Amino acid sequence: MEEDFPRGGTEKKTTESKNVKAHEVDNLFETRETVVTKKRKVVQQDGKQKTKQQKVEREDLKLNTAATVEILHLRNLKIGTLMLGCVKEVSDFEAVVGFPSGLVGYLPICNICDSYTSILKDNLDSEDSLKEVAPLSQLLTPGMLIRCVVSSLDSIKEGHTSLKVSINPKGVNKVLSAASLKPGMTLSGCVESVEDHGFLVDIGISGTKAFLPKQSTSSKQDLNVGQYMTVLIEEVKNDGRVVRLSQDPQALGKACAETQQGWTLDTLLPGLLIQARIKRVTPHGLIVTYLSSFTGMVDFLHLDEDKASTYNTGDEVLARVLYVEPSTRHVGLSLRSHLLPPGGAVLDDISSERVSEVVQGCKMSALHYHSGALMKMPDGTTVFVHKNLTKEASEEFNPNRLLTQPEHSLRIIDYSPMERMHMGTLRRSTVNTELFRYQDVKVGQIVEGTVMDLQKHGAYVRITNHIKGLIPIIHLADVVLKNPEKIFTSGLKVKCRVLSVDAQQKKLCLTRKKALVESTLPLFLSYADAKVGRISHGFIVCVKDFGCIVRFYEDVKGLVPKAELSTEHVTNPEALFFAGQVVKAKVLDCDEEKKMLRLSFRAVTEGDVKEAQTAKFDFVVGKTVEVKVCRKVLDGLEVSIVPEEVPAFIPTVHLSDHVTNCLPLWMVLEEGDTISNLMCLSKTKKKGITLTKKPLLKACLEDDSIPKNFSELQVGMQMVGWVKNIMPYGVFVDFPYELFGLAPKAAMGDQFITDTSTVFDIGQTVVAKVTNLDEEKNRFLVSLRVSELSLSGEGSQARLIQGLKERKAIFEMMTCRGESDVLQQLSAVSLGNKLKVTVGDNREDGSVICVNVSGVNVSPGCKLTAVVLHVDLSKSEVHVSLLPKTPNSLPRSSTQTKTLLSSHWVTLVT
Repeated sequence: MEEDFPRGGTEKKTTESKNVKAHEVDNLFETRETVVTKKRKVVQQDGKQKTKQQKVEREDLKLNTAATVEILHLRNLKIGTLMLGCVKEVSDFEAVVGFPSGLVGYLPICNICDSYTSILKDNLDSEDSLKEVAPLSQLLTPGMLIRCVVSSLDSIKEGHTSLKVSINPKGVNKVLSAASLKPGMTLSGCVESVEDHGFLVDIGISGTKAFLPKQSTSSKQDLNVGQYMTVLIEEVKNDGRVVRLSQDPQALGKACAETQQGWTLDTLLPGLLIQARIKRVTPHGLIVTYLSSFTGMVDFLHLDEDKASTYNTGDEVLARVLYVEPSTRHVGLSLRSHLLPPGGAVLDDISSERVSEVVQGCKMSALHYHSGALMKMPDGTTVFVHKNLTKEASEEFNPNRLLTQPEHSLRIIDYSPMERMHMGTLRRSTVNTELFRYQDVKVGQIVEGTVMDLQKHGAYVRITNHIKGLIPIIHLADVVLKNPEKIFTSGLKVKCRVLSVDAQQKKLCLTRKKALVESTLPLFLSYADAKVGRISHGFIVCVKDFGCIVRFYEDVKGLVPKAELSTEHVTNPEALFFAGQVVKAKVLDCDEEKKMLRLSFRAVTEGDVKEAQTAKFDFVVGKTVEVKVCRKVLDGLEVSIVPEEVPAFIPTVHLSDHVTNCLPLWMVLEEGDTISNLMCLSKTKKKGITLTKKPLLKACLEDDSIPKNFSELQVGMQMVGWVKNIMPYGVFVDFPYELFGLAPKAAMGDQFITDTSTVFDIGQTVVAKVTNLDEEKNRFLVSLRVSELSLSGEGSQARLIQGLKERKAIFEMMTCRGESDVLQQLSAVSLGNKLKVTVGDNREDGSVICVNVSGVNVSPGCKLTAVVLHVDLSKSEVHVSLLPKTPNSLPRSSTQTKTLLSSHWVTLVT
């Protein structure tokens, strides 16, 4: 029986269920307006309105429609992905290729083409093979754009992925068939054979013979088997079984993929030039349509910086296909001008000398949540930092932390030729490391590393995440080990000395022989170091009937004649010496031009060594010396004390009492310069002799009452030192004679301190007062409060004058050495000078920044007179004041009016 009043009322009947479509979001931080929905009136819709709605929906259902715009990530690559790359380096057995988004891959010599691989195999199988094989450097040249296919993605140790690619036409053009070939198409291929009137080219299509006439080649030289080339199809015969090709640069530059050529998503290739129409503009790039029904992405890295804001929906643009992912059918495009006509064949800008450089004061210009950040260096250069490199490997990505920091320190880690952009990292571990490239490693340097693997020829050691070295089997110990695998296990920490460095081939040879690692004798790094009478440690590489050949560092080696092997007559040298043996050798004769060195074991006695060591230099703390700069390193200067020629080191922070003068002094000093009035500070086995040029520290060392050990310290004593380390709970202060104390956070200043890192700088000269002594642990506390110190006003004035003298000397050295125009102009500006300035746009990256300016017109274009307050050479900045009272308060002699000569200066108005 049917109920009249069912519980809960009657259920409404719906004619159809409507799914709610999620709104696509390109920018996670984008603010969107609330959409107000209205109840639909129940009226009969016209057929025209229904047809119009269906038409709009169909427009969004294009083939391979991209939801968002992202850069190309390594995690998204799959075997078979097609990419356009640029050859960066070519070695004997592989080429390094740069891909979009700064990705780097490796092209092995066996992945060129079948004909070239066949020749390589024949030469390996038969020693008497008559086939000539061209080296890889003749097949590929740096800067060449090549079409590649991902051949393998191997996971290596430490979670990294090795990307290997192939240019074999059978893999790149795998999707093409003879029937799909049309005149006007551009393909990649490799020379298969050299004929009388031209070349047979392998384009990877079964059943098709491709011929390139000699008159149609772009190269005047003969092509070799395996030569890579991009070619244009001029004529197709016999249903694609015969194809005539051309290498005409002008025709290739104008060749554009067209609809009538029959391109599909399955046959689309990287490197094609296409005409596209902008469908949508997003904060992260563009979404475009091309070839009538295809959709592609142009990420922000492939938009020219000066044109990025000029693109609008509906604009027609010329684009280059960068990559094609077969499974998802995602297609990446580029609008970069250097990849489009008239260029796009060979890139001339493939490397940068700034790689490994650490840059301070960088500002974030854009943050793309899924990709990374664009940074602006102080000189205006743009650097891209990948999302994973904005944080440490163990940290989580936090965009808010990045956005709240006004400035960042970064290291340039690579240069991407596909974007013509530097790639950087914000990881503190990478920014602060001293060894980043193989070029940073110096021969003879002591390094520490971790054993990665042990092979028959030696042990591979990881020095840093970017540098690896090899310890040859004879250098694992002072004697040859029979079972090295029992000692050298993976993860073992080892201390080594660098024998040789080949930065171009990225090869590092190390030794773990204790006698070489701990040697205090002078190192023979070149034949110029091997002066007659000098004694040094080396190792025997060969034993002959006529004597022994001894090697030192790099390629420095010499001969010990049979008569100089011992004080006694030696009949059989092989019975006394062996390869790998560490020996002391004395130089008898050296010819630098012919690189010939004659040595002696017989002349080396204990008395000779002691005499050579003691007679060289008498080290005393506080001794004044003069040095010659030998080499500049990241944290200081390697020098030689003259005339004894004893090696020593000057840390950058010890060049001046003023922290702001230390880096400019390091920048202007060059190899060969002479520095006087230095003072010996310390001497250790690890670091050797350390010198200082801090005037306050030198004056302190001249005082005989300075404490030389812990027992001479007294509470209330006032000493001069320098900040060694900054911790959240205080700062550690170093003093002469290897004493160090802690200034607790509460004793760092007269005012309350919240952040210890903002008060002092590493290396800053300070005056400290001893407040507490712990005799049991040999520790003491100091105070840096100005109120507890007795400082004279004359001393402060003298320090200020000394700092100004140092800056004047820096300016003079810059002028004499012909530094850049900007630095030369800055060197002519002094404190108190008046400058005629024109106010520019008040932008974050502009030429003028206004702070606390009241009653002064600072609108763009306004011409004013400003007074110089400070000149920052490292950032090419001039700090000036626009306050009306400032010019009148200075002496007349210091207010000379000058005209601003360079628009590159960044003027800070205060």
